[in-house]
Amino acid sequence: MRSPTANRTLPVLLIVLFAAPALAYDCTIASTPLNFGALAGVAGATRQTTATITVVCRSGAAAANVSYQILLDGPAGEGQRQMSAGGHSADYQLYTSGNYQQVWGNSGGGVITDGYSLDANATVTRTYTVYAKMKADRDDPPGSYIANTAVQLLY
Repeated sequence: MRSPTANRTLPVLLIVLFAAPALAYDCTIASTPLNFGALAGVAGATRQTTATITVVCRSGAAAANVSYQILLDGPAGEGQRQMSAGGHSADYQLYTSGNYQQVWGNSGGGVITDGYSLDANATVTRTYTVYAKMKADRDDPPGSYIANTAVQLLY
């Protein structure tokens, strides 16, 4: 008769034997809410606001070269993002810089890429600004418009 412990241990050993090498660092990501505020009385005016994304990376006992990308889920290409309220929608867009030229997305030039050296047992915090803009040519009915955007950190 075989021991039940031996049967349970084998899959764990296989996973350990075939696991990819561990990184010498780990990172976390957090963001602040993005709020356009009350829009009453500003129809026809471009509305802009910002939020921040903070990445914290920590090394272990060895120094590490950190490399990551920050992606924001959204429509493909230059498509507008939409907030919704009671069956209505309001268009807006997220950008990588304050010149509002590069849409922040999840592919190509629309992602933030960063990298740096991290000493052993060290922590580095980097903050990135998300620039948001609503166009002036909108006619949104009153309401509390809400949207969620997934932020991904690939490292």
